[in-house]
Amino acid sequence: MPSGNDWLPAREQDLIDLIAVWQVKLANQSLQTAYGWIASECTTTVAALTAFLTARATYQSTPTHPNRLAKDGAKKTAIAAMRKFAAERIRNNPKMTEAQRDELGVRTRDPVPTPVPVPAEGPESRIEISAHAPGQVKVYYEGAKPYGVIAVDIAYGVPDAPVERADDLPHRDSFTRNPWTYAAQSGERGKNFYYALRWRTNEGVSAWTEQSREVIIP
Repeated sequence: MPSGNDWLPAREQDLIDLIAVWQVKLANQSLQTAYGWIASECTTTVAALTAFLTARATYQSTPTHPNRLAKDGAKKTAIAAMRKFAAERIRNNPKMTEAQRDELGVRTRDPVPTPVPVPAEGPESRIEISAHAPGQVKVYYEGAKPYGVIAVDIAYGVPDAPVERADDLPHRDSFTRNPWTYAAQSGERGKNFYYALRWRTNEGVSAWTEQSREVIIP
């Protein structure tokens, strides 16, 4: 059975079978009490499911184009109702066990998530300076963050002489959105600004970009 956002069956007959389970469970007042479900929401959801089953039966007995459109529209409404109820009342419901969610076809995340590989190399980047913003340097990472990346680390500084490695740069920071902005300290305007970037995930960090870049602070 699919999991996550794709937990609803793709095959219509499988969806019908799941709907039958939902109709029974959501109409059960003892389950409503045990799981903290709101009775009116259960009634509304079951009504949407029943409307789809009715429209489907009508189409099967009289397979006209209007009846097909009515069935498809009711199906979309039923699926939307199931997704809404699952998101709000099942998926993160502390009163329900994983087995009870599974009975309704709603599976949560894997208990042991698959580790996300850490990117090997740091991001490409660019810098931006402007005469209209004296003393300011903006750093941008290029492209989209790889899957699993939660932040971009930056090593930076205004050393008196070039450094060979990013680890030799004196300062560290991180950012999640472009741009990262540096404001020059007293006496730093006209000097070289050096930096290097790396990706950060929950599993670790990539290598720093091979060479720190430089720009003269305006």
